[in-house]
Amino acid sequence: MGNNTTEVYTLDELNSEIRRKLLAPLIYLLLLAVIGIPGNFFVIIIFRTYKRNVYRTLILNMAIIDFSFCLIGIPFNIIRILYYYTFKVTRVCQIFAGMLDFGIMSSTHLLMLMAVHRYRQIFMPLKSQINTENVKYFIATSLIIGVALATPQIAVLQPLEKVQFQNNITGSICAVTWKDSPYYWKVYNFFLSGLFVTYAFVLFFIYGRIGRKIIVRRIWRSKQRASSCNGKPSDVSNRMTKIAFAVSAVFILSYLPLYINEELAKIVNASELSPVQFAVFKIIERSYIMNHVANPFVYACFDVRFRSKLWEILKSCRQNGIRKENENSKLSLDNVYTVRTSSTRTTNFS
Repeated sequence: MGNNTTEVYTLDELNSEIRRKLLAPLIYLLLLAVIGIPGNFFVIIIFRTYKRNVYRTLILNMAIIDFSFCLIGIPFNIIRILYYYTFKVTRVCQIFAGMLDFGIMSSTHLLMLMAVHRYRQIFMPLKSQINTENVKYFIATSLIIGVALATPQIAVLQPLEKVQFQNNITGSICAVTWKDSPYYWKVYNFFLSGLFVTYAFVLFFIYGRIGRKIIVRRIWRSKQRASSCNGKPSDVSNRMTKIAFAVSAVFILSYLPLYINEELAKIVNASELSPVQFAVFKIIERSYIMNHVANPFVYACFDVRFRSKLWEILKSCRQNGIRKENENSKLSLDNVYTVRTSSTRTTNFS
């Protein structure tokens, strides 16, 4: 993959060779697309049928962003693999990278908004809360912040990464990181990394306190033997907390490898990696996509109502498919019968 390549001599052949090395990341992305696109679509359909509250409104908006991210971000990453050394248009690379940054930042701030909402409900119940009337302004603010943080990715013209081979062959890569970037871009990336670390600590603090509060409350209620009286509201509140915590954990676990990978990219020469190491390196580089794919599994795991609704939809789709298949089969048999009848009548007439 580096300057010592002697087996191939054209850029297309070099691109075909690297494509074979990136088969595992390509399969990984295809699986994420197959899971993430319908998964988030089902979340949108199901949560639109629920009675509105702040929690469900936030999840619905997160699902819309995740669905859009899967529709745009995964195909974009697939194209980056298929045209690894032959990505030509710099502006296309920047625009799509900026769109991904917008999805990442907007989803992150909606996640933070959900955590703050749960924290205020539990620890500040008598103070003013986010409600169904003002939540739209908080969501709009999160989207505006996402636009603001993603704008530099589109506005600043970043060159495609150039790779020089023998015989004066030069490849161009739509890279995630900007090597030899100017000082202001390093400051921008340092700010985003610091933002991730800050949010991770805030989420850890919020859900750490919430978890401790729930445990203490559960112990107290078990001693008072009053859980049966207020069981349903408590169960609903705990379920919401578990889902919010699980979604936050997925966020941290999916983005942490990305930031570690970016630091490793500065000291590791990709051309010196084995094919397996290089494939793993590129999969980790795209670990953040899991954050936009895994949430439907979280809801199905902790929300019985969501799981039953999802099963009803899948069962209905299956029944409709069988019904349509039977109708097509019946139509085909009718056509065959009509053709045979017409043929028989023609023969008798003759």
